[in-house]
Amino acid sequence: MKQFLLISILFILSIGFVSYKATHALFNDTAQSQNNTFSAAQTFHVVISEVQINGSNANQDFVELYNPTSSVVDLNGWQLQKKTSSGAISSLVLFGSSHIIPAHGYFLWANNQTPQNPFSTSIGADVSNGNNLSENNSIALEDASNNIIDQVGWGTGISQYVEGTLIDNGSDTNKSMERKAYSTSTDVTMEGGVDETKGNGYDTDDNSNDFILRTVSDPQNSSSGAEMP
Repeated sequence: MKQFLLISILFILSIGFVSYKATHALFNDTAQSQNNTFSAAQTFHVVISEVQINGSNANQDFVELYNPTSSVVDLNGWQLQKKTSSGAISSLVLFGSSHIIPAHGYFLWANNQTPQNPFSTSIGADVSNGNNLSENNSIALEDASNNIIDQVGWGTGISQYVEGTLIDNGSDTNKSMERKAYSTSTDVTMEGGVDETKGNGYDTDDNSNDFILRTVSDPQNSSSGAEMP
């Protein structure tokens, strides 16, 4: 009887330990379980993943979206809204019925007003127009019901679209602001490092914490390969 009781107690303790490890792994930002790293700040909706406001030409602007989910997202009726440095609002682009983001994939808007071969063509933009971005601006991604899904602001604009704190301008030629893959991601790991192909799904609702500045931009479109954490 005593032996059976001892075995029962040990079994209960082992179950409790396994349960604790599983819970700890799911809710600790850097915990590991069976060699898989979990991030508590991985998001489950479309996010603004990379923004360039100044290429080799002043109009070489782009906004990249990333879909961190396992389902295709239909962008019909969605739009990107822009605020100028003074807070004035305008539509950057309205998406149509043919615009979708693949699962774990990307979608790309770009400015097409360049004197040479359009920049939007050279980077394979999924949609383009003559609108542009500048320093101290911000953008918001809205769904077809005008709900703000994500927003990103940079510089020192007034009353901007922003989550948390505005990002540094990142206005040097061909630089871009890119969303991290993980909490531990840096400009080194995201640009040619171990996190480069791990997606851009890190979101703590704080722009200055969620983005890094790339020395060379890397726009991706709906034909780019899927990226998963």
